[in-house]
Amino acid sequence: MNFMLLIIIFLIYFVLVGYVGYLAWKHTNSSEEFMLAGRKTHPIIMALSYGATFISTAAIVGFGGIAGKFGMSLLWLAALNIFVGIFLAFILMGKRTRKMGT
Repeated sequence: MNFMLLIIIFLIYFVLVGYVGYLAWKHTNSSEEFMLAGRKTHPIIMALSYGATFISTAAIVGFGGIAGKFGMSLLWLAALNIFVGIFLAFILMGKRTRKMGT
């Protein structure tokens, strides 16, 4: 890939991210708006965000190291954690998460 094209793409990306950050900063008036998006976030968005955070921290980071230490045969544990862990988290904390989003 042309190095100049790569620089242009990165600059466009950083300008767009900066613009979105500026817009978010202008619309944020309190800590509640910062932390919970003014309680206007749709529950599906909150669920997807929680699921992505859970999967990346527990399954990928934690179980990747364990699989590296003890072998790849332990990866079934990561898959089980993703499915069972997320299911239990939504059953146990789903109502509280829903209240935070609405």
